[in-house]
Amino acid sequence: MSAITIFRGGAIGDFVLTLPAINAVHRAFPAADLRLIGRPATLALGPAASGLDGEDPRLIPLHRDGPLPPATRQLFAATQRVLAYAVDAQQHFGPQLRRAVAGPVLLWNPRPPANFRGHIVDHLLSPLRQWGLPVCDRIPHIELRPDDYGYVDALAAAPEVVIHLGSGSPAKCWPVANFHALANALQKKGWHTALLCGPVERERQLATGGLSVLHPPDLRSLASLLAKAALFIGNDSGPGHIAAAVGTPTLTLFGPTAPQLWAPRGKRSQVLQAPSADIAAIPTAAAIDAALALLQHT
Repeated sequence: MSAITIFRGGAIGDFVLTLPAINAVHRAFPAADLRLIGRPATLALGPAASGLDGEDPRLIPLHRDGPLPPATRQLFAATQRVLAYAVDAQQHFGPQLRRAVAGPVLLWNPRPPANFRGHIVDHLLSPLRQWGLPVCDRIPHIELRPDDYGYVDALAAAPEVVIHLGSGSPAKCWPVANFHALANALQKKGWHTALLCGPVERERQLATGGLSVLHPPDLRSLASLLAKAALFIGNDSGPGHIAAAVGTPTLTLFGPTAPQLWAPRGKRSQVLQAPSADIAAIPTAAAIDAALALLQHT
């Protein structure tokens, strides 16, 4: 069977925001095997496809000059075309891929140019025009399976509100004390609220303030947890994009990054932006009011 290969590295949110492009390619070539190359844990959020770790040693020769070894060529023997979200600074990756693949190879910088004024999803969809592929949906969607709900179904009580304290950059994080005050205010209003804690939060040893803490074992378990929630609240980070992609209302707090470019794209996504680049300037009262308003319409 012929295959379509898409390279997509980056963080969790980067991958989720690329799902409209991945799904559009998948729909355009239904008879081809879709293979995704990137971080295995993140690739699990994509459509049913074969995945390959972006750190696989057989991929290393693509980034160097010289003849390609048979093992590398064999990886792409059935590939009819490649879309790679990558920057080819050394000018080796693109030429080597074209030597390995018989069909078209398209490289696209995942970061938009400085003068770009749209949403990042639209930038990531742009290369499909070069292949003449139609785009039916510009909102990321994660399709969940029944076996994804094992973690959340095993909880004594699934939370109605999930709050994520962290982000990849400390500058993008609202003060932890503010999140605690927000969570306590929601609980007093009768909304069962829990904190989401992942590797970043554990590494930074963020205080939990005595609130319930959840540790989903993988990203599909996290997605199912968020799918059952009435509201997700967090900083500009991957879990917010996952929540929007499973249809959960989101409230995202923005400081130094631009929500026009990076906000979760969903039908029920709302943002609060700091009046300056300092995310701590967002008042706790404003976040409480916004959260309660979203919950009122759930």
